[in-house]
Amino acid sequence: MRASVPSLLCLALAAPVPASAAAAPVPADSARGPVLLAPPQPGGAPADTAAESAPAPLLVPGRGNPSDSLIGDRRARAREQYALGRELERTGAPAAAIAAYQNAIKLDPAIRDARYRIGMLFLGANQVQPAVKAFAEEVERDPDNLDAIRQLGMGLATLGDHARALAHLERLTRRHPKDGASWRALGYACMMARRPREAEAALRRAIALPPALAIEHRDLGYVLAETGRETEARAEYRRAAAMDPKDAAVWVNLANLERKQGRKEHALSGYREAEKRDSSFVLALLGEAQVLRELSRDQEAIEAYRRALRVEPGDMQTRLELVRLCDAHGRKDVALEIARGGVRHDRRSGEARLVLGMALQANGDTRAALDELRIAESLSRDPAGKERARKLIAALRADAPDSLRGLFEADSAAHPAPVPPKRPAGAP
Repeated sequence: MRASVPSLLCLALAAPVPASAAAAPVPADSARGPVLLAPPQPGGAPADTAAESAPAPLLVPGRGNPSDSLIGDRRARAREQYALGRELERTGAPAAAIAAYQNAIKLDPAIRDARYRIGMLFLGANQVQPAVKAFAEEVERDPDNLDAIRQLGMGLATLGDHARALAHLERLTRRHPKDGASWRALGYACMMARRPREAEAALRRAIALPPALAIEHRDLGYVLAETGRETEARAEYRRAAAMDPKDAAVWVNLANLERKQGRKEHALSGYREAEKRDSSFVLALLGEAQVLRELSRDQEAIEAYRRALRVEPGDMQTRLELVRLCDAHGRKDVALEIARGGVRHDRRSGEARLVLGMALQANGDTRAALDELRIAESLSRDPAGKERARKLIAALRADAPDSLRGLFEADSAAHPAPVPPKRPAGAP
């Protein structure tokens, strides 16, 4: 069972950006201005008048240079792409919005805010690394963009670069001591760096400054809960919920606290309150499923897991938990179909193939299970994933009946075990 996610990370996120969110390339001709002068003819021969290019415009004193108008045109087109990106964001098309913003940047590298918007969209999809890169580029071009500066600091903290994050945000609060959002960002970074006292001090500074924000009380509640001050934490969560009744994250935080204290029914109510406010909030759905399992209400847990997978079909850990739960209740056909759904979602996922192999073995289809586990081994991108597939294959071989001995002999011939490196002389 996975641990509850720290509530400081329970931010209200934008709709996920698909993996295909890379911007469509701008056509090559849009990256260059028109050619004003035709290239010289070989050997100085005159060009055919029928195919001759139009003459270059004359440069008349007092009139603008044609290149100035070309630059202005590209900037105007960049502004159009930026406006298109904002509209696509508004209508819930984040991948297309990123493409529009990237087109705007290509047309006018000096355009402001486009990189920040890209960063926020990546952050909304929990893709922190590209988000931080976009924020850093925005800050480089627009050092006065406080939103980008704060997001860069919090992104660095999320990635574990605590020294840079803290230095970045401490410098920001010195420059803007009356900016509550900057103090909140510093509080977040301090908590990520496991410095709760400094986090509490920064968040209380934020709360003391206008405007009053629910998120500041929510984050302070998390800090207090982490330091064992549950009563104060619950009060801060209640304040946050009263200030922003639509915030699902505060209810997840409150539910996490109730669950930590063993008040499972209260925790379940909290997760369900969060789901009422945002039915796509996966943390609420997974928290609900886990508490239902602790309460031995597995059929309800199965439905909660299903809702979570409808939101994030690529979450193979949740898919595996659901497969195991269905299998434990004798619903092997349902478990197998859920496992196949992971492969349909991503045929190149080693994790999806691993889950399907396990489900096939549970259904007694050893041949198909071996095939899927071998595919999982080949697709896994990290050594740990490959090793897990090999161990499952070894367990499959050990449990196989004599009638399948030939199958595993053929498999061993096709996939010989790696030869271990020789030990140095004198090694034990």
